[in-house]
Amino acid sequence: MKNKLLIFYTEKVRARKLIYSKMNFLFWSYLISYTLALPLIIIALCIWFWTEKSAYGPVLSAIALVVFLIFIHRRFNSKARIILNREFSIKTEKGKWLDGFHEVQIHMITEYLIEHDLYSKWKIENLMEAYKADNTKEKMPPLVAPSILIAVLAPNLNYFLKHFYEATNFQTNEGQFLIFSTVLLFSIFFVVVITFWKYIFEEFSEILLYKRINYRNNLNSILYDILIGIES
Repeated sequence: MKNKLLIFYTEKVRARKLIYSKMNFLFWSYLISYTLALPLIIIALCIWFWTEKSAYGPVLSAIALVVFLIFIHRRFNSKARIILNREFSIKTEKGKWLDGFHEVQIHMITEYLIEHDLYSKWKIENLMEAYKADNTKEKMPPLVAPSILIAVLAPNLNYFLKHFYEATNFQTNEGQFLIFSTVLLFSIFFVVVITFWKYIFEEFSEILLYKRINYRNNLNSILYDILIGIES
């Protein structure tokens, strides 16, 4: 029964089937744009930082990419909201279409559970535990743990920055503050970019690599909300 419910979710309830299938071009443009643009922004800023600061080409390119990403993100959300409101005859506020879509998913899964005599607390809990167990069996460990990557990069970055702090041009208080501020801002920006890129990578992994694991996780999220409704 758990496999039938998973198949129902996969073929009838996912955003890819209900929303994104009706905006294929924009969907793929969104994913590809974020996947390619975020690394390009980092490269452009690195080029500007390590070359003459008077060369504004890389900075202007980075700004143009950021503006483009903001535009396509707003276009993506707007289109998804229009499709959701049209297909399911509901009204959602701007920027909150995901909340409305989640309610649609809860309604569809609840109907399925009722029709197949699965709408009870212990049955839903058993389904959730079964999906978690299946994910544990299928999940592949990462090739390189993030902590190992940080441990390898940190000494090299510290050694690299040491030369800047000792450089004659940066011996003044203003020079030292400039290095500190630049490194701090770049670190914050790098963390934000990596966070966004991780999200996009997970979207691609759902489509290309670990489909069933992500399907079960998303289905469990819906079942959890249904379970809360039953308990209340």
